[in-house]
Amino acid sequence: MGLTDYRALLIDCDGVLVDRDSGVFAALQPLLDSRGGPTPAREQVLAEFNAVIEGLYPRFAELGFSGVLCFAHRQLAERWGLHASWEEGMSFARSAGNWSLFEDAPGAMLYLRKFYRLLVRGDRDAEDRGLLCERLGIEAEHFISLVEAEQWLDRQGAQVQPVLHVTRASTGAVLALDRCLIGRNRSPQPTPCAADYCINSMADLVAQHQLSLRR
Repeated sequence: MGLTDYRALLIDCDGVLVDRDSGVFAALQPLLDSRGGPTPAREQVLAEFNAVIEGLYPRFAELGFSGVLCFAHRQLAERWGLHASWEEGMSFARSAGNWSLFEDAPGAMLYLRKFYRLLVRGDRDAEDRGLLCERLGIEAEHFISLVEAEQWLDRQGAQVQPVLHVTRASTGAVLALDRCLIGRNRSPQPTPCAADYCINSMADLVAQHQLSLRR
């Protein structure tokens, strides 16, 4: 299926539109400074953070977005032999409201909404969601929880189908949708592509769409 054949894009928030990794690494600096000695590599820190988040995510309904981040901060501190207060954990969790967009995200969203129904898949606290939707140029009802995305799409039915899922290259297939993998600043993606499309950025997606229009 060509890029111009899709009716909607389901775009992952973190890692595609929002630079979550940079935000998390910056917010973990006070904890990392407390460790003393050489600072571990960013990739190592983020791998440990992702492992902790994965373990906590089954409790998302109980903890909520900030709760998951707060507990992740506490568990990382314990892994590193440190003590962290709940206040420090909540400060880390609230930093999510300041995670920056990738530079190409606003312009890409502005362009793509002329051709698609744009849906963003992610999780945020209620007090952060409205501002994030405004920054992304989408309606609040089009920001869909990770755990509810499949059911939301089923309810919409033909109104949004066919849908292309725009996700990080490191994410496995979590929905029964065509996929477009965004590599961002990582090394070139393997050939052949492991999904329906493999591109390097949201700006690249815009360029590929423009090429499709000319064919």
